[in-house]
Amino acid sequence: MKYYNQKDYPDEPYHTNMAHGGAGQYANIAAAGCGLCSACMIVDNMTMQDLPLLECRDLAEQIQANQDMGTDMKVLGPAVAEKYGLLYDTTSDLDVLKKHLQAGGMAIANAGGDREGYIGLLSHGGHFVTVVSVDGDTYCILDPSWTRDKYAEEGRQGKVKEHYPFIYVQGADLAQDCANREPSFYLFRRAE
Repeated sequence: MKYYNQKDYPDEPYHTNMAHGGAGQYANIAAAGCGLCSACMIVDNMTMQDLPLLECRDLAEQIQANQDMGTDMKVLGPAVAEKYGLLYDTTSDLDVLKKHLQAGGMAIANAGGDREGYIGLLSHGGHFVTVVSVDGDTYCILDPSWTRDKYAEEGRQGKVKEHYPFIYVQGADLAQDCANREPSFYLFRRAE
């Protein structure tokens, strides 16, 4: 299974927040490339094609999926799906996500980060991760900002099982982490 970690690309520029004068501290893939990495993992793992990370960055900039901080998956998701022959949809319903994964699809989860009374599980700020599969109520995820100590932080301990490069989270935790984002999940599946 192909895995990209955005932290491996600190020297690769990614021009985001363009509608507001540029990215500042989020001007490279390491800081703002979780959406790019997630899209590449979708293509590389669902098709017989390869979407190189820098090509994905160039596409995101070309179609202006970089107007705010990071990547606008509402813009990049449909473009990637069309280019690589995938079907695309969105949902905020965990049951719909589960059925989609059970039918062989994959998804990008839209984690919302910390908020009052809640410590973000997948990120302290907004973050995209690739949801690979589900087994019972356990979701298998590829996290493009995984680090060795990320899930040992207070508030995250015991909520994630790790088997690099995969992490495993319970459905209720995934749903809560994405509850403040609309949509919560971007769905991709092979055309029949």
